[in-house]
Amino acid sequence: MSARSSDAAGAAAVAPRNCEHCSAQPSCPATRIPGHPAAELQIQEHPFRAGDVLQAQGSTSTAIRIVKSGAAMLCRESRYGERQPIGMLGSGTVIGSFGLLGRPNPVTHVGILEGRFCELSTASLRRSGLLENPVFLGRMSEAMAQAFESHFNWCQLSHGDGVARQLAGALLHLSDLQRSLRVRLPNQTTLAALLGTTRESITRAFARLEKDGDVSRSGRYYCDLHLPRLLRHSTAPGSPPLH
Repeated sequence: MSARSSDAAGAAAVAPRNCEHCSAQPSCPATRIPGHPAAELQIQEHPFRAGDVLQAQGSTSTAIRIVKSGAAMLCRESRYGERQPIGMLGSGTVIGSFGLLGRPNPVTHVGILEGRFCELSTASLRRSGLLENPVFLGRMSEAMAQAFESHFNWCQLSHGDGVARQLAGALLHLSDLQRSLRVRLPNQTTLAALLGTTRESITRAFARLEKDGDVSRSGRYYCDLHLPRLLRHSTAPGSPPLH
């Protein structure tokens, strides 16, 4: 995938003052500190597109980024030079946390569905005193735990017998990330990379899920999940592989 830096996406706009109405607010570690005005943090809001690099493995972040909307793919390059996708993240995820510890990023995040993120520089966090604030540090710990939990959920759902079952798990994970049974879809090349298969196999898997009544395609970019059927076919113990 050809990745463009999100820094080239245009000038940032100052985040709106009504952060309390943001859909990612429940997961944001900065706007839930009692008595602390978010305006002091100089929060910047940026758009990103599919293909934009939000964070590069090996670099040390000088800011944390809270994903407001859209989705990104996690890619990991091994010490042997092999790079592969290892998961997805969505709204409310905090990335760049390792930079607060002075450690390099362990993965690369690449946009797969266009969206927006808010950025808080480490320098502004330090000036505000939040890096010494136990409440803020607790919120950051929660955010990191939620990111790990989401990744574990992806690992569990996206592994199974047959591409159709793996695709069903990926769709369930996207549903969790988007908090909706109408799922906005990445392109099939991205889905194929995430599941370690081919576009042709993804096309056949979608056809199988539609035929079985597990999903309904809604145009090119959306898919409606029929949850009881999809869950039964994707998780039933001893059920035959979905090829």
